[in-house]
Amino acid sequence: MYIAIEGIDTAGKSTQIELLKKEIDAIFIKEPGFSEVGKKLREIIFNDKISKKTELFLFLADRAETVEKVIKPNINRLIISDRSVISGIAYAMEWFDFDLLVNLNRFATDSIFPQFVIILKLQKEELKKRLSLKKHDNIEKRGIEYLLRIQQNIIDTCNRLEIPYILLDASKPVDEIYFRIKKALSGFVK
Repeated sequence: MYIAIEGIDTAGKSTQIELLKKEIDAIFIKEPGFSEVGKKLREIIFNDKISKKTELFLFLADRAETVEKVIKPNINRLIISDRSVISGIAYAMEWFDFDLLVNLNRFATDSIFPQFVIILKLQKEELKKRLSLKKHDNIEKRGIEYLLRIQQNIIDTCNRLEIPYILLDASKPVDEIYFRIKKALSGFVK
């Protein structure tokens, strides 16, 4: 079972995944930057000035590498991903056609998309507060309104691709969110 935890920057995905790693026997991956190639691509994506098309292709290259080297060989195990094709499409929808993005991602992943998605959702004020506490990468520098549109794009992408998901309030206490995630995963964990 391939499950993704999605949400915009600062929603708490990484925090929740670190908690899950302590309790759940699964393969944990991260986009972008899980593979050695992906780590190099991540540096370019978040730190260099590149065109939107270049950014899209770097994300696709990272995703293709992860699918080929990790997801395919372990498809019969529980795989939990910090981001996935869902957010990849959601971010790129700001500049490119949805159907084109789906087709490019199907090509990059051999049509292997998450089977279930957990979305951590932030309200505007909480997002503003969290962003004020950190240095911004190239994506975060695009601003709060941009990130809120991406958050809605993540939900829309799941709906359009008919991928089942749950929506959790990311402003709740960490342990409450973790409890809800574990409950959602209980049907998939052996």
